[in-house]
Amino acid sequence: MLKSGVRTMIRIALLLAMTTATISPAIADGGPTGGVNPCAVNDICIGIVEPGGNPSHVPVGPGGGGGSGGDGVQMCSWNLQQWPCWDNDLGWFNTSDGCYYQRSDPQPPAGDPSWGGHDPASGAVYEVNCRLVGGGLTPKPPMFFASPPGGAPPPDDPVALGRQAADMIRLAAPVVHAAPGGTALVGAPVWLWYDRTVGSAGPQSATVRGRQISVTATAVLKNVHWDTGDGSPGLDCATSGTAYTPGAPANATDCSYLYKTGSALQSDHMFYLTAVATWHITATVAGRQDQVLGFDYQVPADRPLPLRVGELQVLNN
Repeated sequence: MLKSGVRTMIRIALLLAMTTATISPAIADGGPTGGVNPCAVNDICIGIVEPGGNPSHVPVGPGGGGGSGGDGVQMCSWNLQQWPCWDNDLGWFNTSDGCYYQRSDPQPPAGDPSWGGHDPASGAVYEVNCRLVGGGLTPKPPMFFASPPGGAPPPDDPVALGRQAADMIRLAAPVVHAAPGGTALVGAPVWLWYDRTVGSAGPQSATVRGRQISVTATAVLKNVHWDTGDGSPGLDCATSGTAYTPGAPANATDCSYLYKTGSALQSDHMFYLTAVATWHITATVAGRQDQVLGFDYQVPADRPLPLRVGELQVLNN
């Protein structure tokens, strides 16, 4: 269980509940804490959630309750301040003492002082974290309760679990190649591909287990768009391409491009190729196959690839 004051990093850019969008790894709006958060290329997105910032329960915690916060979280009053009645990391809030109570996992062994002489079959030991007057948290010794303080934990939030599972997936930036390298010719096929790894071509999956359910996020490469640097629309390939083998026939690749003009008029006589891999990411509930997330995410190449394209010269005698 996360201790007080710990911040959980969540990297996820997503649309909720069966919606689909295309997201570029630059800026994501409206993350778990709202506002604008920077995104990393090989992570899905970056946001920060503090304990108490994203609980998903409605009933009131032990000792009374209060109104609802602006994000729909049930709020409890203590010391003239509002606190979430349920926190995913800390448990139920008790308005009589300003403390959160969460069942210890794992439970201490029988005979441990935290049982207070009670039989483990008669109840459970709970972690205790109490609010300070200034709003901070301080841990207290674990306590025994015959019944769960505040009742049973709320149901799992499948979307939140899907976010966590997607956060565990790492997508690598494509490292692009072309053949022939160095100099290509107008009208001759140029093979395009990038290094194929699990992180760059997939598929990948990760599973997060909640209290009642498990959710698995899966990332599958959808397509790759190549910007060929010559001002054309480029091309889309269904895969990461085929690495060039000397002597292979032109039709042995599933991703090639024909330049119609040379690069001589460019300032450095080069075209610069780059690629953007689009992944489709879904999250489903185990056993039910209910999809709770679905979105596209784009990962650009780590750097452009320079390519000189020459005109074929024909000499007539």
